[in-house]
Amino acid sequence: MNRTPDPALLQAAARYSAEKGELSAELMPEMRRRSREARRALRGRHADEVEISTCDGLRLFSPRDRCDASRVIVYLHGGGWANCDTVTHGGIMTDLAALSGHLVAGPDYPLAPEHPYPAGLDAACAAVCRIAADHPHAALVLAGDSAGANLALATALRLHDEGAAPPLAALLLWYGCFRRCFDTRSHMTYGDGTYGLTTTDMRTYWDWYLADHRDPAYGDLTGAAVDGLPPCFLAEAEMDCLADDTRWLAGRLTQAGIPHAYDFTPAVNHGFIHFSQVYEPSYRSLQAAAHFLASPIVAPAAERRTAAR
Repeated sequence: MNRTPDPALLQAAARYSAEKGELSAELMPEMRRRSREARRALRGRHADEVEISTCDGLRLFSPRDRCDASRVIVYLHGGGWANCDTVTHGGIMTDLAALSGHLVAGPDYPLAPEHPYPAGLDAACAAVCRIAADHPHAALVLAGDSAGANLALATALRLHDEGAAPPLAALLLWYGCFRRCFDTRSHMTYGDGTYGLTTTDMRTYWDWYLADHRDPAYGDLTGAAVDGLPPCFLAEAEMDCLADDTRWLAGRLTQAGIPHAYDFTPAVNHGFIHFSQVYEPSYRSLQAAAHFLASPIVAPAAERRTAAR
């Protein structure tokens, strides 16, 4: 395979990413610190148009000029359930708030390997329920990238199954890791380290996250029933070892009759939406998500759910 990711993306990633070493549980605190410092300058293309505040453990991104209070986006950051926070992903949430016109709430959650499953999921579910209680007239949009996409989907599924789900307008899921599965086409094609995220790293992340849990039904989502989910926006990065997870989920949604949109970005690798401030395809993917939220696929469902409350 001779193709490589877009050189402009690789340049942006090199500028705003910490040097990557071998994953080590003992070194994770230092890796988190370096990741935060490397990404701190990624404030988002619309940083001057969004007010950022903190409240009750949430980082809030609110459009300054117009904020449509009919929905609140809850964004769960990625990082293999083990790295990153609402600072490393602040640029994504800033631009998503500006482009959608909605408040974006970013909760942090306990990270593996110190806090394995279901600690992160428990925290995500609690945050979603708290945000719903604080915004009783809004439908929620659950969003996330990578491991955060896993948590967003798992949160929607668990709350639905427990009969505790608040009104959900949509899910926005960028290049998620939904299955503990490593023999897919995308893992075999893009998982050797040439394209960034590796299959070896994903094995480690899954091992850290699920640890020795006997029934991680909302961790590895292979057997999850997706009936009852709201409309979904799915985004695939072409040169990503997790690409087939997004394709798999699209197939499951199709079988269940769940409306969804599929955003495919060529010549990019895992993590590309971080760079919307400087890289146009990243920005276009966030734009596509905002357009999806304003589309007829989502709006009628959101109105029905809000009225039902």
